Amino acid sequence: MFSKKTKPEKTMAQNNQKQLDTLIGQSTRLKGDMTFNGMMHLDGRVEGSIIAENDNDTLTISENGAVKGTIKAGNLVINGSIDGDITASGKIEVLSQARISGNIYYVNIEMETGSQVNGQLIYQGGEVTHINQQEKPSKNQKHE
Repeated sequence: MFSKKTKPEKTMAQNNQKQLDTLIGQSTRLKGDMTFNGMMHLDGRVEGSIIAENDNDTLTISENGAVKGTIKAGNLVINGSIDGDITASGKIEVLSQARISGNIYYVNIEMETGSQVNGQLIYQGGEVTHINQQEKPSKNQKHE
């Protein structure tokens, strides 16, 4: 009688559609490492690492997109193919057409039915390394 109608929760992909900073089209092929800032949408193919400059940057890989290399971003929406390790300091959405061969280092992950991951899911909740932070030498290593 007095029920509230709740709106369905939007995914990151739906929330970020109007904030697009970089678009790599379906016919584009890139070879080499790249960095981005803000929101990047990948429909093409990249052979090399993709690294976000900030923890709040988002990379979306469409069903046509493919990456052969390491990915480090704040947030990821994946619906394409990735051959390499993935690290996210925020949220990862693995959509139904995603095909991933590599380890996923995550804090928050959501996976749809039909997605495929051939690798380990490694939770990083207590030890979040920011994407642009260098690894620190262990206490046992000697400095020269």
